[in-house]
Amino acid sequence: MNQNDEKVIWKVIIISPVNFVSEIEKLITITSGDYSPSITVFEIKDDLEIVLIEIYFDYKPDINILNTKISKTAYSFGIKSPPLKLEKIENIDWVAASQKILKPIQAGMFYLYGQHDITSIPTNKISIQMEAAQAFGTGSHETTKGCLLAISGLKTKLNPKNALDLGCGSGVLAIAMAKIWNCNVVASDIDPIATDTSKENIILNGNSDILVITSDGFNNSTVGETGPYDLIVANILSGPLILLAPSIVNHLEKGGFLILSGLLREQQDAVIETYISLGMVIDKKYPILEWQTLVLKKSNH
Repeated sequence: MNQNDEKVIWKVIIISPVNFVSEIEKLITITSGDYSPSITVFEIKDDLEIVLIEIYFDYKPDINILNTKISKTAYSFGIKSPPLKLEKIENIDWVAASQKILKPIQAGMFYLYGQHDITSIPTNKISIQMEAAQAFGTGSHETTKGCLLAISGLKTKLNPKNALDLGCGSGVLAIAMAKIWNCNVVASDIDPIATDTSKENIILNGNSDILVITSDGFNNSTVGETGPYDLIVANILSGPLILLAPSIVNHLEKGGFLILSGLLREQQDAVIETYISLGMVIDKKYPILEWQTLVLKKSNH
């Protein structure tokens, strides 16, 4: 092993409720500034309510700041703040560790891989390169997989002119849509770190014509004016999905499709009821473990 590959790594361990994972991922990413730590989530055997989160840093993070931010957010969600544990890992082969964290992922038509797996890309899949040290949304989470399956399922049903990835995170879903359809794609997120990460990944994957916008929902006029959209993908939380429902449906073309994710199966009824009341109909569901991805269609009338 090359001596330069050995370094001291710090690991933060969190046992979190499943429905709080995406918030922790965003807080970790935002708190880390220009540095993007590697974040991975593991299921806990025989317990579908909680998961193990491991975050790797190449510097010692301020555990007190992280704990304060997570505690405040947990309080706003009405849940008990998950405890944080900091560990020092010495003489780690970080290249090998990164490879272990982000393994290739196959979902529908797509194959997500890191640079270390570039020689293993199958010829019958659409490949997207995502690195372990990127922000949330590298494809390993069930909600992202569900969206990729839903996009794959719409390949023969839809030929969109405009598509929107609302809450784009790493930009993987915007990239996926750009790779299978010859259409305008907009990627937006409220977090500027996420949109910066999306821009990097879009360039990495050769889809530089995707328009990336930092926006809280449709508050940036460009997001709204670029529509209406034939396809909108929103992989966010159930609360924002319900809150944004009127705006999302309003910016969707008649006959257009909507992919919603980021919600637990127990949360889907409230989300479905909201969108049906706005004239949407359920087209398909993609359940993965406790998570649900929904595909809805807007009436032509």
